[in-house]
Amino acid sequence: MTEEKASQITNEWSDGSLSPKWNAALHLTDCIIQSPEKSIKYLDRELGDLFDASEITEISLGVALFHGFSKMLIALGREPNEMETTIIPTPTPSTNRLDKVFSADNPMHAVLSASKNLRDRWLDLEDALWETSSYPTSELQMIRSRLSELLPIPEACSRYYRSNTEDSSSVGIADQFFYDVRSITEKQRNEISQNYGPEGLVTLMICLALYDGAFRIISVLDY
Repeated sequence: MTEEKASQITNEWSDGSLSPKWNAALHLTDCIIQSPEKSIKYLDRELGDLFDASEITEISLGVALFHGFSKMLIALGREPNEMETTIIPTPTPSTNRLDKVFSADNPMHAVLSASKNLRDRWLDLEDALWETSSYPTSELQMIRSRLSELLPIPEACSRYYRSNTEDSSSVGIADQFFYDVRSITEKQRNEISQNYGPEGLVTLMICLALYDGAFRIISVLDY
């Protein structure tokens, strides 16, 4: 990545002189962020020729997490007025597998199976979320269920995530996070912090960020 190449990644990136591989990766990125209801079958026909399944999984997961946690920053009222260009070295992925066994019932176990190391770390992160006691588990499950309804994911996945949301006081924030994250107000954040503490607020936002990303991946990769 050079400054010259980075300068070509604008809203009109497809009109530039980027390589076919870069164009395909950016097309996938736009689909995940802007149109996750579009299946990968309708993406660049060359995507499968340019990337293997593990690479597509890695790109998809990276974009979903970057997007979800960027929205989390906004939802927490921490969006900076401006950001300087920062050069961040590409991290070296760990090749060590986690010494844990994860349930194959979780849809993300299949969705991320092309990259087992990334899959296991994602599932470990999910487990950590559900082990917390800082925000009611039943409310987090209802929020997750509501997010799963906002994108066309397979019925088998929907059944896994489905929960009765009629009696939840938190479900509305799932719609705000998905459709208009900037509509989440300081008053809402203060009320959540008063009821569950700052840790509860962060736990809620992590749940929103994780599953906003998860369901975009499931929708785009057409599982």
